[in-house]
Amino acid sequence: MSESKKRQLKAALLAALDEEIQAALDGATQAHETASHEDNKPENQYDTLALEAAYLAHGQSERIRTLQETRIRISHWQAADYSDDEGIQTGVLVMLQPVQHPAAARWLWITPVGGRQLQVDGHDIQVISTQAPLARQLMQCMAGDDVMINQQRWEVADAW
Repeated sequence: MSESKKRQLKAALLAALDEEIQAALDGATQAHETASHEDNKPENQYDTLALEAAYLAHGQSERIRTLQETRIRISHWQAADYSDDEGIQTGVLVMLQPVQHPAAARWLWITPVGGRQLQVDGHDIQVISTQAPLARQLMQCMAGDDVMINQQRWEVADAW
């Protein structure tokens, strides 16, 4: 995979993080407005709408902080290229093909953060964290190796 493709993947990941940050900011703003709105002042001890909204706003603020830290870490991260000497490692894009159905390829990108799906050059690329069991399994492999995933045999068809 060319260096420009890796930059494209990283840009798509950063854009996805930016969208998550913006959604969390919007949620925090709405929760803060709900918590502080004069119509939501408690009428009795059982009226907890404002308190619940305040807790939600605080939770959103924590989420925003975590996402911003993640974004900074990813922006400084250099994705490694695949090497026959080192095998699959953090930063490598992996194409898996089920042995029984080679046309049904899956693309996985191993990064410091996971849980996202990117669309790059018409390919759906699943971003998985280095902490994910599948990533740990793949990081012991080389291109051409077979791996068992959910009791199905897959081939590491290619890695970049």
